[in-house]
Amino acid sequence: MPRIIRLGVLDDHVATADGFKSKLENNPRLTVDWIANYYQDVIPYLDQQPTDVLLLDIEVSKSPDDPDHYHVLNSIPQLLEKFPELKIVVISMHNRPVLIKGVKKAGASGYILKDDIVSYENLDQILLEIVDQDSIYYSPEAEQVLKSPDKIPSLTPRQTEILSLIANNPSMNTTELAKVLFVSPSTIRNHLSDIYLALEVSNRSAAILRAQKLGLILGKK
Repeated sequence: MPRIIRLGVLDDHVATADGFKSKLENNPRLTVDWIANYYQDVIPYLDQQPTDVLLLDIEVSKSPDDPDHYHVLNSIPQLLEKFPELKIVVISMHNRPVLIKGVKKAGASGYILKDDIVSYENLDQILLEIVDQDSIYYSPEAEQVLKSPDKIPSLTPRQTEILSLIANNPSMNTTELAKVLFVSPSTIRNHLSDIYLALEVSNRSAAILRAQKLGLILGKK
């Protein structure tokens, strides 16, 4: 008898998470063992319960006390390093090229757009294929993005983290940023210089606006 595939869900919308559970558990081979509303809860759940597939939303707060979004492009490699057999599937409304390409490069097994009705209707079979055949699945629109020429400037994971932190905390100065990230102020200044150069801007506000427009970072929730 085929083995049961165990799923975890990270989504801060209760109705959405419950909808995944209700839909996917109609398939006798799938069970949603846990649902996390904050990113801080994901690793404890993965430590406690064997999980084959993790469904990730990307606009989820880090914790109840920290409303900033967790950094999906940093988090996916970290999760896969700690749990190498885990399959990660991002389910998002965002079809930004940098985000989709970044998720694939980070090692995710899928990216499904929330308005992709066909993929959503076949989500149970898609997840079974990802596990049983070690395959990947990207919504057709996301597939087109992956095939398009890469003409968008890129930032390193650290630069993305810094810019996201600034976007969510615009009053934070260089010294405060350095303390939060456990680096020196000079390191922050060097990163900012590299960010400005990559984005062809000259200040923080312009960098944030351009990065959000390109989909390199998300805005405040």
